[in-house]
Amino acid sequence: MGKKKKKNHALRRELDTYARRGILLCLDGEPSTPGKIAKACSVAEKGVYMRDYVQNERGELEKLGFDFVKER
Repeated sequence: MGKKKKKNHALRRELDTYARRGILLCLDGEPSTPGKIAKACSVAEKGVYMRDYVQNERGELEKLGFDFVKER
């Protein structure tokens, strides 16, 4: 398995864990799936996806967003 595939596979496993815990996953502001997010991160050109961790009032993670940020 290539380095990029390993990284994509690791991200997918991580996101699957969040999804199983009931944490909302979003891609560019819209609800998404672990597979779609991992794929978007692996094929992003001229930019990267930045993570945004959103906590509830008790400090627990309730949403994990991935937002595209263009390179300069």
